Amino acid sequence: MPTMNGGQALIQQLAAEGIRVVFGIPGQGQYEAVDAHYHHPTIRYISVRNEQATTYMADGYARASGEI
Repeated sequence: MPTMNGGQALIQQLAAEGIRVVFGIPGQGQYEAVDAHYHHPTIRYISVRNEQATTYMADGYARASGEI
């Protein structure tokens, strides 16, 4: 049986929920998730420099697109 890591499981569930864009700050504890983002065909990962910018960008995206 093929195995998956936590990052792959996270991205698979986000895709199942219809999430198309994820904003984040890549760091040591998130390498598996960031790697899974880059290999997923439908989820776009937008790397941001700080937490405040991440929340503003995600909020603006949600308001403009109507998506989560």
